[in-house]
Amino acid sequence: MKLCAVLGATAGCTRPIPSPVADAGATVGAVDAGPVVPLALDLLVDLPDGGTERHALLGLETPVVSPTRQLLVESNRPLHNVRIRVMDESDRALESNDVPEESPTALRYHIELLHPLEPGHHYAVLVDAQSGATFDDGSGKEIPEQRLEFRTGGEREAPKVPPKKKRRRH
Repeated sequence: MKLCAVLGATAGCTRPIPSPVADAGATVGAVDAGPVVPLALDLLVDLPDGGTERHALLGLETPVVSPTRQLLVESNRPLHNVRIRVMDESDRALESNDVPEESPTALRYHIELLHPLEPGHHYAVLVDAQSGATFDDGSGKEIPEQRLEFRTGGEREAPKVPPKKKRRRH
């Protein structure tokens, strides 16, 4: 096709090829911006020894993280009109202080939970629009709500049962 555009009929092309100079205002072709990088979201958890563990939230397996109060969600793209919340097993948002750190190439969303995650429990990172139905990836591509599950390591504590009150007989 490119050869036909350059040489025309002398290259044996029978299909008419539009001239790029025929209309100076027309777009000749789209520029290939390279491969589209899929959205990646990682959950980083601070460890008691000062280290950090990283878990891919969009992977095939449910990540197992250490119980903590400090979480960091990182994306490989800038996300606009987004909020990120941590949900418990009853689908309630955990109370937290959040600080988004936006850059032209990524988003780092710091989450400081008021209470630490409990061992042996399931949670979800809910990434949704702050307003409207969708958020976007910085290039204008709309992204629907993402619910990304993880669980904490360790044994679940048995629920504390209050002691039974003795009834007085009358």
